[in-house]
Amino acid sequence: MERSFVQNSNVDQTNDVLQHLAGLLPVVDLTSWANSNPGPLEHGIVDDDRIRFAVDKILRTLYMPGKHVLITGNKGVGKTTLIRSLALNNSQGESPFLSNERFLWLDCNNVGPEDSRACLESIFASISKMQGIVLCLDGIGSLLRRSQGGSNKPLLRSMISRPNLRVIGVMSSWEFNDLISSDAQMLDYFTRVELDEPSEEIANTITERQAEILQNTYQISIDASVAERAVALTSTFILNECHPAKSVNLLQQICANIDFDRTQRNLNRDEINLSDIVAAISEKTGIPEETISGESQTTGFEDPLLDAVVGQDESVRLVANELSLIKSGLNEPGKPASVMLFAGMTGVGKTELAKRIAELYSTSRLVQVYAMGNYTEPHSVSGIMGVPPGYVGHEEGGRLVNELNSDPYSVFLLDEAEKCHPNIWKPFLNLFDEGWIVDQRGQKAYADRAIFILTTNAGDKQISQMSKNGTPAEEIAERVKQILSKVRHERSSQPVFPAQFLSRIKRIMVFNSLDEESMIGIAGRRLNHMSKQWSIKRQKTIECHPDVARLIGKKGHDLNETSNGREGGRIISRLVSDIVESKIQEKAQNDPDDYQKASVIKVNSLDYLTDDIADSLSIEFITAEESTGIELNHV
Repeated sequence: MERSFVQNSNVDQTNDVLQHLAGLLPVVDLTSWANSNPGPLEHGIVDDDRIRFAVDKILRTLYMPGKHVLITGNKGVGKTTLIRSLALNNSQGESPFLSNERFLWLDCNNVGPEDSRACLESIFASISKMQGIVLCLDGIGSLLRRSQGGSNKPLLRSMISRPNLRVIGVMSSWEFNDLISSDAQMLDYFTRVELDEPSEEIANTITERQAEILQNTYQISIDASVAERAVALTSTFILNECHPAKSVNLLQQICANIDFDRTQRNLNRDEINLSDIVAAISEKTGIPEETISGESQTTGFEDPLLDAVVGQDESVRLVANELSLIKSGLNEPGKPASVMLFAGMTGVGKTELAKRIAELYSTSRLVQVYAMGNYTEPHSVSGIMGVPPGYVGHEEGGRLVNELNSDPYSVFLLDEAEKCHPNIWKPFLNLFDEGWIVDQRGQKAYADRAIFILTTNAGDKQISQMSKNGTPAEEIAERVKQILSKVRHERSSQPVFPAQFLSRIKRIMVFNSLDEESMIGIAGRRLNHMSKQWSIKRQKTIECHPDVARLIGKKGHDLNETSNGREGGRIISRLVSDIVESKIQEKAQNDPDDYQKASVIKVNSLDYLTDDIADSLSIEFITAEESTGIELNHV
């Protein structure tokens, strides 16, 4: 039944206002939506204590004259669902004092600081023509920020003081802390309603209900057990998103892909199975499918991390434990998710492990690298914090703040930390202690979900010797702290790491020097990587005998020992290129016809060895017909 405020005399005016708003921002008339879709279950809204309690708090707030609401929470926890629940409840007459109110939802997330004031004025000028409005501003934080660090909060307060207007703002928790929490005047107008991530049990219920909706939409069968595994596996392997959105979005993506295959590729599929879930998560995170499919709900991160590095089992175990604590929410609140120091010789896997952590944790799946050797002067801190007012580029702000606000789940690699000027660490003191940082523009960013990884080669020889002597890892880590406390900047002679900075490092992981077996393992992985690249770029599969990896690994280990560990595992990549790929290219030039016809390239070691490893290898080109029935044995 239509509400009284939508009588014929007001319908045209209401539609005109909605059309004008739609020209500014995405807008939804939630009241009309609720009246035409009265059932909450049809929209996946389940009996969730979080939503029910939040709805009650919102209604009690809106009942008070002049009071408005701010819904806060991380992306994906159900803030939009909460607003839709309000509209649905109101359409069913559960809130008599709002019976003549119209709920309008506007998406303000993409409003820039330079347009925020004009947009805010246009919104309120439009709705001034309507009576009885509950205005839901999704992304209200974007409307509050102005260029040059200004604010629209006084303008907003004057506008929401108008009678017969109720405002529900939606923003992230860090935006609330940044923009509202310390503003007494804004807190007089707004009541905060924080929506936390649901438990896995509730996430299962929500995902199963959404799976039923997807079944009806796409005509694809989704078993309840598959939906449950989607929740469990996304909970384990996708750390940078929240339930229930991450499991629901995964199912929706798979349904869309299957529908595309049916309608555009004429492939006959009508159900989602576990392998689809595993493949989608693997594609999203880069973790091998076999690792995902073999994991249970409570498993750790050791296997996916061990895929990245060889010979550093103890460090991998510590990092895996740290990620498990972060995933469980047991990291210290109000501080970065973790601050870790990777200590050891060059080329032992410190950077590779940081990259894999980023693949598992960061939204971008990319590690943000800061080469601290580029910050050797006091003024070079501007490369991190931005330049002062009056200088060119001030408006661009600080790199660190921009990257934190762009991806709160960033993984930062502060590489070769001992090389920078001591002043560079000053902004990090507060960041590591309080969890927030402000750049030269006055723009604030929170790092409570970010991971910081420092690497150092300081004392690498002592670390290597202690590792060989079997010294416990805790004792080596304490020795690393002592070594770092004595490191001085080469120009100023100041200590690079003050004691208060070292005390803020949560974990120290010691990386061992690489023994021969580790080098052989690295060689095997590098050869596999080379084979994949050749398959993608040249449509030829390279099959290497295991002895090839052993030859290259031993050679790499000898060269690394000769250089006193300065080469590390990086030398393996050079050897694979110089020995195997160069040998293949040489044979391809001598036998171009056979090379063109070949689909498989077999690399074997000869029965006899020579001083030049390349001369100890044999290369054989095999055509597709010849390779039929041959089982390839990759390293």
